[in-house]
Amino acid sequence: MIIQHDISTLTKVETEPERLLAGKVAINMKHQALRQVCSGMMTATVALLSALWICPTSADALTVSELDFTSGSIALKNGSATIAARNFTTSGQIVMEQYQPLPDIIAPISINVPLLGTHTFSLFTSGPNPFPSGNTSGSTITADLTSLLAKLTGGLIPVGGVTTNIGGNAVGSFNSLTNAFTGLTWSHGLSGVPGLPSNLTVQFTLNGTAQLAAVPLPGAALLFGSGLAGLLLRRAHKVVS
Repeated sequence: MIIQHDISTLTKVETEPERLLAGKVAINMKHQALRQVCSGMMTATVALLSALWICPTSADALTVSELDFTSGSIALKNGSATIAARNFTTSGQIVMEQYQPLPDIIAPISINVPLLGTHTFSLFTSGPNPFPSGNTSGSTITADLTSLLAKLTGGLIPVGGVTTNIGGNAVGSFNSLTNAFTGLTWSHGLSGVPGLPSNLTVQFTLNGTAQLAAVPLPGAALLFGSGLAGLLLRRAHKVVS
């Protein structure tokens, strides 16, 4: 009886570490599986949110946050006749939803007007008209630039220059694959500007790249994302249990 008792005790001592080891292995396997599920859940959720937030479809109407132009033109017109024009390749930017002081938009632009001399346009935005704003829709880009002003100097303009509004509602072509815009054009009459004929109109055209604002998630996308997260959490619960 003593020998049997000793053998039984010895056997129990030998198998206890094995059971402990097996339990630890099972726990580690569950933890590893849980980490894999959580990692997959995070990856899927981030991918979904990124795709819906940052990558809207090309047909969506998008908000412009900045116009980065690299070239353009300025023309002075008398009715339909162009009396002076100049192309420029100076880079500049118009930031939406805020006003920009001199010379933040672009360096001064000069144009030679026959019989009137060289005139310089120094651009800035200010009230009382609203902040600049812009949108794209398909292959079209529009911008409210009615707060665009210029300080005009040169020619017959009084010494020290005059400030006048030269803004307008601009329309151009938009490439949704590259965010490039071309022919973003608007016109504004120069009636009442001292030193200039009352029938003149200035026309601006810009080409460049539009910076687009991130698109908020629609309600349906949020519901889909929450449903996906719920499924992954249930899967994680099954792994743990």
